[in-house]
Amino acid sequence: MTARRIFMVALCGGGDRPIAALGGRTPFEAAPTPNLDAMTAEGVSGLITVIRPDIPPESDSGAMALLGYDPLRHYTGRGPLEGLGMGFWEPDGWSTAFRINFASWNPENGRLDRRTSRDLRDDELATLVEEVADGVRLDPEVRMRITGFGRHRGIMSLTSRTLRLSGRVSNTDPGFRGVAGFGVPVADPASTPLPCEPLEDTEEAARTARLVNEFVAQSAEILQRSDVNRRRRRAGRLPANLILVRDGGDSLPSMAAFRERTGRSLSMYGQVPAERGLAGLIGASFTVAKAATGQPDPDFFAELLPALLDDPADVIFVHLKGPDEPGHDGRPADKVRAVTDIDAAFVGPLRDAVGADDVVVVTCDHATPCELGIHAPDRVPLVVAGGGVKPDGVGEFGERSCAAGGLPLDRAADLLPWLIDASGGR
Repeated sequence: MTARRIFMVALCGGGDRPIAALGGRTPFEAAPTPNLDAMTAEGVSGLITVIRPDIPPESDSGAMALLGYDPLRHYTGRGPLEGLGMGFWEPDGWSTAFRINFASWNPENGRLDRRTSRDLRDDELATLVEEVADGVRLDPEVRMRITGFGRHRGIMSLTSRTLRLSGRVSNTDPGFRGVAGFGVPVADPASTPLPCEPLEDTEEAARTARLVNEFVAQSAEILQRSDVNRRRRRAGRLPANLILVRDGGDSLPSMAAFRERTGRSLSMYGQVPAERGLAGLIGASFTVAKAATGQPDPDFFAELLPALLDDPADVIFVHLKGPDEPGHDGRPADKVRAVTDIDAAFVGPLRDAVGADDVVVVTCDHATPCELGIHAPDRVPLVVAGGGVKPDGVGEFGERSCAAGGLPLDRAADLLPWLIDASGGR
């Protein structure tokens, strides 16, 4: 196999399970994907475990694995990568950063909707973030910073040049528990928000837990009074009146530069701050690549493809978000449409444009099964085509068909080393 360039396409949350509404097929199996199928017929395919069977990947840990860095060795939590990607990290003191959700909490009936605020408009979210940033007052020696993105999601960081802080604190979000730095979904989460508690007997953990609880309490008062939420209530929409905190961490991954490890240059195209943070740590260039508000995905792909093809890097990684949201929302028909659009408007034109010596990889950073609504540790399909790859006889892209493929590896972290070795090494 030769590889002048390697294009690695991660379909966010694309992996799934058979769905009754799709006739017992997965979205990949149900969608018309002539281009992915042609790639599969020309290449080698398989099913890969992104991290390990008991750890559902996130987009950042999935990208880390696909780029050849084993998250089991390197990952220190989503929070630190998000904080670094936003410029919230304090290089000369102590930092801890967290993922946050704008949720809805009704203490009168005990109802916690962790994801109600998925219907927040960008302008509503921006206003709520600004109000919290302006109104929360913690220890004067600690700086709190907050941002929002992706409807209900956001990042909160605590930094100090004088006081030690710790990421060894528990989540207030009952939907996730920490396992070795990874946020793992809870099968039957509590219906009430949790207090943040220190997970080790240190002053810095106790201090950080206290700061998080103060942040949650103060921000809840601010959100309750917000005109945004008054308007939401009048419109019959649930208020975004509580911030849930999870996936904290106080250290960054230690990873060798990508070029040092592989002898190749790397460009990353993604949407989340954690990917920007990862790119900075491994010496990759990073480009924000997301559709504008209201822009159809095919139009976005038409703008994105020339940038990828003109990129001079040896390895080009692109994260496409489309299938993930329908998976979270339990909308299999919309997930099928997202896959169909990617095949027709992205994979097809990419295949037509790359050179004979270029290698194209299409896979997923994680699975988001529609009937589960959260990330799962399921194995995900993968196909490698181009650069003289010998076909393995599989003719369709999908979970069950790729399981019969000839890809000689099982874990995502082994993919890029194998591609580079197979194409002549460094």
